[in-house]
Amino acid sequence: MLTPNMFREYDIRGIVGTDLTPEVVRTLGRAWGTWLRGRDCASAAVGRDCRESSPIFRDALIEGRTAPRVDVLEIRMVPTPVLYFAMFNRDVDAGVMITGSHNPKDFNGFKLNASR
Repeated sequence: MLTPNMFREYDIRGIVGTDLTPEVVRTLGRAWGTWLRGRDCASAAVGRDCRESSPIFRDALIEGRTAPRVDVLEIRMVPTPVLYFAMFNRDVDAGVMITGSHNPKDFNGFKLNASR
């Protein structure tokens, strides 16, 4: 079940295991992939931070996003500015950074971007 308070103006943030589970992240990936395809976006870069939950959420997000047939360029564990660099210097239409940013370690989230 999606928790409404995890949707912020510029990102999605939630508590790992409560708001954000692999099932929820797959659903978010599928929804975002569908939204991207509706805007003729066919590819997206995926970056992540070093939080323990980030690789698990990367896998779930990619699994969800590939259902609507959005190609993924995984740029691995990088700081957020590297994701932005990849979005404008690689052949991708969008990007997502999996990061809890400045929040405590039990949080994680997603910065979703589309260049179209």
